[in-house]
Amino acid sequence: MLKMFGAFCIIGGCGYIGFKIAHIYSKRVELFRFLQNGFSLLETEINYSSTPLPLALERVGMKINKDCGSLFAKAATMLHRKNGITASEAWNEGIITLSNKVPLTKEEKELLNVFGHGLGCSDKEEQLKNIALTKKQLYMVEKSVEEEQKKNQKMWQYLGICTGAVIVLILL
Repeated sequence: MLKMFGAFCIIGGCGYIGFKIAHIYSKRVELFRFLQNGFSLLETEINYSSTPLPLALERVGMKINKDCGSLFAKAATMLHRKNGITASEAWNEGIITLSNKVPLTKEEKELLNVFGHGLGCSDKEEQLKNIALTKKQLYMVEKSVEEEQKKNQKMWQYLGICTGAVIVLILL
């Protein structure tokens, strides 16, 4: 009876780890969808409301998913403090906050960094062009992350359970 309980715990624990890793893939797809929504909201704030950048970032941060919102909210908080920090530096702080919540690849961080370099440094039209370009790039990244999810999500789920089963068989 105790062996059965131990076997169940090992398979359950390994399965749990596999499912947690698989969940990261679906969370990344959601991230890029919400980021696109966030950039659309930012575009609206800048284009139609003519909202100052710190306030626009803050509003976007409150309206979208908490993980993505952390990027915009952190940048807004840094700009509100007025410590002599540039919009680009505040945006980079937001990227760091976001990457602590959801794992980002170097290329994905670079994409967001490139957007941040032009943030607050140009006129309204250039900002809107920069946002539109970034949204297109995020859409392409979303599609590649979606393919990666389809390829790897089930593999990690099965791998977790199978690893647990192999460990149980070895221990028997």
